[in-house]
Amino acid sequence: MQVKSIKELVEKIKERRKELGISQVELAQLCNLSENGISKLESNAGEREVKLSTLFKLSEVLGFKLSLEFEQ
Repeated sequence: MQVKSIKELVEKIKERRKELGISQVELAQLCNLSENGISKLESNAGEREVKLSTLFKLSEVLGFKLSLEFEQ
């Protein structure tokens, strides 16, 4: 699946977290991130930038693959 916006990415992260039955608190602990950060990420979908390092942590826990494509 290809995600084309931060908002769409955040919605997919939230959806995946819920599919796995993981709370925001548990996700924060598993990713070594703040609970407040996870809450803000999900509640402000697309309104804030997400660090690439955060995405890598989330991908490891939630089981998705990050891939970058460069346009020519």
